Amino acid sequence: MKIATTIGEMYPLGLRIADTIRSYRDTGFKNLDFSFYYAHADKDSPYMQESDLAWKKEIEEALEAADECGFTFVQAHAPGYNPGRDSSDYDRCIRAMQRSVEACAMLGIPVTVMHTSFSPEFTYPDDRDGYYKYNRKFVGDVLSAAEKFGVTLCIENTSNGNAGKCYFPRRGAEMNDFIAYMDHPLLGACWDTGHAVMDGIFDQYAELKELGSALKAVHIHDNGVHSDQHLAPYCGKLQLDSVVKGLLDIDYKGSFTFESDSFLNHCNGEGPLRQLPLEIRRDGLALLYKIGKFALETYNAYEE
Repeated sequence: MKIATTIGEMYPLGLRIADTIRSYRDTGFKNLDFSFYYAHADKDSPYMQESDLAWKKEIEEALEAADECGFTFVQAHAPGYNPGRDSSDYDRCIRAMQRSVEACAMLGIPVTVMHTSFSPEFTYPDDRDGYYKYNRKFVGDVLSAAEKFGVTLCIENTSNGNAGKCYFPRRGAEMNDFIAYMDHPLLGACWDTGHAVMDGIFDQYAELKELGSALKAVHIHDNGVHSDQHLAPYCGKLQLDSVVKGLLDIDYKGSFTFESDSFLNHCNGEGPLRQLPLEIRRDGLALLYKIGKFALETYNAYEE
């Protein structure tokens, strides 16, 4: 398996996307996950504008930076839009999500992850059918772009701590059920290890076995059980052996992709020490890469 990480780790520094990508040089990482997570959150975002010019220019600059540094984009995360909370700007937010899929095609990314929509209207676990019907349109609208651009879309699991009483798949079997309901060849699963930890699933082998061939992507991070901290492995309760064993036993073909984007990003207070500078973050990324390499080499699964 190749090791990758989300470029969302550097977003708090406010760098241009091209400079964000360059900041991963000499950290060990050669494969990157492009995060579009906040592309819908600002009405001035290039992905929310009428014209295609600004966002396409950003992607072209990202490609130039990646080529300059020898990076490959292997995975992405679609905007974290949830119309179940606020659907007042649905058309523009969906357009931003669809543009992120087109951007994946431009970047050569085969798979992107999206959150399904959740709402207090559909409670867990009883209101599964309402959740299914609502997401048939929402996920379907994004799948229309996936079809056009040949990108696989992956739903992801969440936790009780994140979704509360709202219906949202927590377990591998629930993810498989929704994928079967949608019945689309470009829809798969992304298993988020940290979300599972929040629900007390520390040994995740059985969940990965349940997902089997539906699993096309992973988010590797660790957590405590009370909040979604997105930590590096060994900082929480994740049993990393169970994850690597599970991925090998289902013949997982994707990347070992970290989403430990808050590992060094807990910004507190207002003073000069509120967040770590770029060079220390880069040191942290180098350590994160070494953790991934250690995990995969231990099971003879490491690939450059």
